[in-house]
Order: sequence, then structure tokens, then C-alpha cells
Amino acid sequence: MKHLVFIDANNAAIQCMDEAIKQDYKVTFLRQTNVSFYQNNAYTQSVMARLHRIIDMQDGTDADEITSLMDNILRDEAIDGVIAPNEPSLEAVAEACKRCAIPFTDPRGVKNARDKNKARAILREHHVPTIRSWVAHTIDEAKDIFTQYSPPFIFKPVSGFDSLYAVKVTSVEQALDASLEILHAAQSCSQPYQEIFSRGILIEEFLTGKLLSAEVGIYNGNFYGFMISGRSQSRFNECIELGSLMPAAITIQQQEECFQYAKSVCQALNLDYGIFHIEIMYTENGPILVEANPRLMGGVMPEIYRQATGVSIYPALFTIYACADTTIAIPSANKAVTVRKIMPLADGVTAQDFNLSDITTNPNIVNFYTDKLTPTRKVAKNEVLGRIMVAHQQLDEANRIADSILSEIENRIGIQIHQPL
Repeated sequence: MKHLVFIDANNAAIQCMDEAIKQDYKVTFLRQTNVSFYQNNAYTQSVMARLHRIIDMQDGTDADEITSLMDNILRDEAIDGVIAPNEPSLEAVAEACKRCAIPFTDPRGVKNARDKNKARAILREHHVPTIRSWVAHTIDEAKDIFTQYSPPFIFKPVSGFDSLYAVKVTSVEQALDASLEILHAAQSCSQPYQEIFSRGILIEEFLTGKLLSAEVGIYNGNFYGFMISGRSQSRFNECIELGSLMPAAITIQQQEECFQYAKSVCQALNLDYGIFHIEIMYTENGPILVEANPRLMGGVMPEIYRQATGVSIYPALFTIYACADTTIAIPSANKAVTVRKIMPLADGVTAQDFNLSDITTNPNIVNFYTDKLTPTRKVAKNEVLGRIMVAHQQLDEANRIADSILSEIENRIGIQIHQPL
């Protein structure tokens, strides 16, 4: 029985652990104790109860701690593979795996990808198409960069995650506000992530086009193109993704361009082993990197993939990270699946009384997360209150249905929410 170690987790990782157990893998979970990215509900507890072992850790960004915990495991049993689903832990996990001689993505590749400004410099060195970017460490530096070059720009942390603090900036006032928010993030976020958010303000040229991502794998020197995914963006903030969709609305030729571009990005950054989520803007000049994520696609994207193809992505993940000889399947989508997040535009309170039961029975909804959609609930700006996942044979119709449902939800809950472009 092969042994997988999961380091930190999100909701998708809980599902991944569940599937690993069902496929007769032995699963150990290194659980971060002071912050978590998954719901502690009945399902999570049922998965936790079936794990081989749970080991608590203080800091998932500390390579020394992770190395020590894995060394302790290795005294008693082998570790066949390590899976790290959360962006903040990746640098430490890659370094710890190198020290413990466990196959994982090269630490240099992970660091190259996580430093978004360095990643663009490396792409330029390797003649891979990219855009200009700059780093500021103070508000004055950010203002100087803004005034020296032509807006609009994207302001975001150098090594952020989950699009936190990313915003389109078109004026000096917006530049100052965005800079202040990013600089304060290091003090306001959870302790393990303060160093990550203290690396500065990344200022990038604004890209126009179709936002996509290439879900790709590299194993034994072979490149695997799993899916080109599309995005639904908020009309109020283009940096906010309302959800993913599969397959993307592009031609076969554009799909091949995106896969080839993603392959070039991985080679340049030294992402040599694993499954990667390469975010791309397909512009009038072809694909351009938004950011390279050295991990499996996150959120509900694995479930979108399963709904669209009828096949789970997790067996491929297990094969690669456990160095198995199993064939890696590349299924085609047999239907279109799209997601919309339910996110308030501002802090507020939901209506005193509303009912969504008829929406949940819509035949095109294949998944509806509503845990936070309750009456008279205080909600925060950009908080994810729920998600709808819609399937249809035609992508245009899936999008139309999803947008219509999102609008109806807004009417019923009594607060304004992000709507798609």
C-alpha cells in the first residue's frame, strides 16, 4: 500500500484525501493548527476519521518544521509521495522534500514561480513572451512607478495567493490605496503568511484578452495537457474571478498554442515535475502569462473537471506524486460546466427572509454550495457566500443559465453581489 502525505489542505484536498483512501492509499495529513482553508463539517470529519495519521504542525511555511515531521515519519515507514495543495506552503514543502529525498517539484522552480516579478524576468531571458513588471516596497516607490509609466496596471503582492489584494489601477489615488492595502497585508494576515506578504508590491502592465488557465502535468520528462479552462470575471473588478468554466471557449489551434506556451513557461521556470495551474491571458498577440502556480488547480476546479469529463483528475495526481507506473488519462470534455461565486460588493446584512429551495432543484445545477446563505447574516465585502455549478451541452447556454440564477439570488438575498462581465 503506497503512502501519501498531504501537507496542509483546502476543501478540494479533503475530497482528494477521500479519493486516495478509497483507492487504497495510506494517507497522512500534516495539519496546520493556527489557520485552515477547509470547512470543518461532517464530511471533513468523516474523511479525517479514516486517515492513517494526523500530525499537527505550527507553520506550513517553515521548511525546518516540515522536514523534521517527515523525518519522524520516515523512521517508521516510507513516504511514496507528498501533495501540497496550498500556495503558501509550496516553497517550504519543496525544500523539505529535497532534504528528505522525496520526489517533488524542484525548489528552484517553485521559488521562481512564487516570485512573480522574478518569473517574468526569467521568461524574458528565455525569450518566452511576457509583459513588463516592477516591484515597489513603499507607497512612494509605487507612486513613482505609476507616474513614470502608462496605466492601467495590476497591483498585487509579489508572492500572494488566491488573487488576494489584486486590483486594476487606473489613477494615482487607486495606486496609493492598493499599495497601502498590500503593505498592511503582512501585519493583518495570519502569522505563517506574514513573510510571504512582506515581499513587496508587484506592479504589472494590464493585459486585455481572454483569461484562461492551462492545467498541465510533467512526469518522467513527458508533458501532459489536461485542460484549458476559462474564467468568469466580475464586471466590478476584473481581478476577481467569479468562477471557472471547462472547456474554455477557444479553438483547437488556440488550445494547442496555450498548451505549448504553458510548456515553455514550465521549462523556463524549472517546473520539472508535478501538476501545474498556469494562468494565461489569450491576447491579440497570443498567450501571455498571468501567473504560474506550481500546484494542482484549486477551489472547485477539480470537481468542474470531473463533471465536464466524467473522470477525476486525482488519479493522475496520485500517479505523478507517488511515482507510479499507472497510465495517465487525458479525457475530453463531454459537456460544458461553469461556476459562479456568490460574493457581496460591500459589507452588509442579508434579507430577513428568503428561500432558495426552488433554485437548488434546477436540473442544470450539478453543485450548489449555500452554507453561508442564511437570513440576516452579516457578510463581508468579497466574502464567498456560496457557489453554483451549472452544466449543459453548450457552453453559451450554461453561462446564460448561471448568470440568470446569480441575478435571481441577488434579488432574493437583498444585497448586491458581483456579476459577470
